[in-house]
Amino acid sequence: MRILMVASEAVPFAKTGGLADVVGALPRALVRLGHDVDVVMPRYRGIAAGEPHPTLPVALGAQVEQATVYTTTADGVRTVFIDHPAYYDRDFLYGASGHDYPDNPERFAFLAQAALNWAASAAQPYDVFHAHDWQAGLIPVLASRMFRTHASFTRVATVFTIHNLAY
Repeated sequence: MRILMVASEAVPFAKTGGLADVVGALPRALVRLGHDVDVVMPRYRGIAAGEPHPTLPVALGAQVEQATVYTTTADGVRTVFIDHPAYYDRDFLYGASGHDYPDNPERFAFLAQAALNWAASAAQPYDVFHAHDWQAGLIPVLASRMFRTHASFTRVATVFTIHNLAY
């Protein structure tokens, strides 16, 4: 199977808790079982890995922004970084001093839409979209909308995993 995972963090690139550990380990385990796995995550400040690709247009309602895409491969897993400095070039992943950034919903809606735009442009379609935690929670909804206009989405299954219900 060809699997696209979307998450806000993954070891070894960004980590605040257990989510990063799971998203760092699960794709590698699936690759060892013979699956093809890509992980999409933000390119936060300090992440230097990856080779640049052409920009992707990402629409959030009437607002259309460009995201630069970087990719790197390790242990058979390709990690796709979505780079948009206004959203991801910050001191912390989610907020500072115990407060979330007020635009977190917009930041991670952008990530979800960018990930699906990446998937839609892929030469080989994905079989599964696996969204991790609330930051990727729009993946199933947006994918169901996009399936009307992208033939490669018509057979894609979606999985949504909540790693910590408190968040």
